[in-house]
Amino acid sequence: MPSMCSGPQGQSRKVCIVGAGISGLRAAGLLAAAGFEVTILEARDRIGGRIHQSARFGLPVDLGASWIHGTEGNPMVHLAEKACSTTLACSAVYSICDSIGVWLGSDTARRHYEEVWEILEVVMDKSRTETSTLQDSVKMMDFFRQELGRRCLGEKEPATYKNLMSQIVEMWGAFMGDDCERQGLKNLWLDAGLEGGIFGPMNLILNGNVWLIFPDNLFMASTYKDIMASLCSVASDKASLRLSCEVSNISNNGIQNVAVEAVDGFRGVFDDLVVTTPLGWLKRNENVFSPPLTPRISVAIRSLGYGNLDRVFIKFPEAFWHPKDSTMNGFPGSKPEKAQTPTFPVESLFLRPTYAADTNPAHWRQEIISFSSLPAPFSQPVIMFFAYGQWARHITGLVRGMAQDCQEYYQILDDNFRPYYSKMPNYDPSSSSCKPLAFMSTDWQGDKFAGFGSYTNLPTASGDCLQHFEALQEGMGETRGIWFAGEHTSPPGGLGTVHGAYWSGGEVAKKVAQRYNVTIDL
Repeated sequence: MPSMCSGPQGQSRKVCIVGAGISGLRAAGLLAAAGFEVTILEARDRIGGRIHQSARFGLPVDLGASWIHGTEGNPMVHLAEKACSTTLACSAVYSICDSIGVWLGSDTARRHYEEVWEILEVVMDKSRTETSTLQDSVKMMDFFRQELGRRCLGEKEPATYKNLMSQIVEMWGAFMGDDCERQGLKNLWLDAGLEGGIFGPMNLILNGNVWLIFPDNLFMASTYKDIMASLCSVASDKASLRLSCEVSNISNNGIQNVAVEAVDGFRGVFDDLVVTTPLGWLKRNENVFSPPLTPRISVAIRSLGYGNLDRVFIKFPEAFWHPKDSTMNGFPGSKPEKAQTPTFPVESLFLRPTYAADTNPAHWRQEIISFSSLPAPFSQPVIMFFAYGQWARHITGLVRGMAQDCQEYYQILDDNFRPYYSKMPNYDPSSSSCKPLAFMSTDWQGDKFAGFGSYTNLPTASGDCLQHFEALQEGMGETRGIWFAGEHTSPPGGLGTVHGAYWSGGEVAKKVAQRYNVTIDL
């Protein structure tokens, strides 16, 4: 195999991979195994990119990606099994706190949550079947509201129903890393996930009845660390990895002559270059490329959206929120509908809070993960809040640059999140069990190597995004030896996901190898 990718004088083909995230490690591992001489340049002092963990609270938690979106045909499921990772299946959310701080009954919450996804499926079908005629100025929420209005006609209390559904659908913002009102309808179909993924509910016909079922998304209870360690091991066995190496210039005058310079003084010339940096980094660093990127690629980079999703972790002395009376579902104010397991759900939603006017006058919704509901030995008394869009920009801006163990940092986050954790079951302000021990927050939107954000989305006024993705997938490989990979170049079904980034690494490795008549089987 190595002889098949040798140059005219018998020298092996040299490939540079910029970025040691999951797409870069995947591409590097495949190309190195096929006999290419691979060099990985990573700006950080670690691998992983937007997949990263912290053990500040004792057990490690994912600070970035923490889900496997969809199970059918998802390579991450196999990698998780191979790495002996522990995952937790999560489906429909039945734990919802309403805008005045009262927990809905679990049956009511689940029914409305599922109906929101039913409407989103209709919205997705509209996008898929009419994308060629839809204007890119049309919002996905415009059509959602149209469908919601039609359903309201059959409700006994249409105003209440409409209000609740309109608030639940705002969870879509967390998937996009931005306000759902900013997302377009025309290109929404490109974000269709795998079965059990972002758009994953399916109809099941059983005994003549049609049931809406939610195949599982998997939460990485043991984090992504073992999967990343495995990928890094494969890549580093045969590739050269250089950390703290921030690329500052990429230039070439033709194919098989790509010159790379880095801030730390690194200089190298390669036959091919694979850029796996985040879309947000590309948006701010087009000037790194000389000659400039092609107009088609430049338009793609500027047109696609880039969202932000940050996290705030709160550690308590114990998980006081776990219900002590399973017949009441553990939720204050909830009706005793169906008894649930005496364990607080992993996921919960807080709808447009009107009870936190001092710190949240815009009524930004909240979403949490209860780590105490994870299986042993990964369970711990920690609540994680997702923050995206304007809410995330506000929160991260309040504490940016502060030491996470200082009193000011603690006080600011406690003031902002106490209105929500105080709504958790069994909360007692006089109990030491209900007083946070520590806070920890991420700041991806303040991270230049993450491109000041988290992942790609599809806003209005972004043109034909299919053409944008095709431009990035094609890159400039055939003319200049420069290729692109990452979730923003993923095949359909992988936008904004770990498996999408992994797929893209495999696809770009295959394309590079094909130029030298080398076959890589994925």
